[in-house]
Amino acid sequence: MGKQAVLGANVVLDSSSEIIDVTGSEPSEMNGYVPERAEVILGSYTKKFPAGKYQVPCALIIGKRKRHSDLRSSLADTLKEYKISI
Repeated sequence: MGKQAVLGANVVLDSSSEIIDVTGSEPSEMNGYVPERAEVILGSYTKKFPAGKYQVPCALIIGKRKRHSDLRSSLADTLKEYKISI
């Protein structure tokens, strides 16, 4: 996984995970690697099997981390480090 990539809830990645970048006009598919600073959420795609078509989980790249995201996450890290709840 690329540096500073962010995975949403329930996103599971392994070397065979289907990862689809949906930020452009056409989807771009890749397996097992998330680019740097990517924001990733859980998604699904339709796959055809002999018994029919079924939804299969995948990871969707929906954007890139913004500068203000870095500031929010660094604040959250500091609050956790000093055990400060808000």
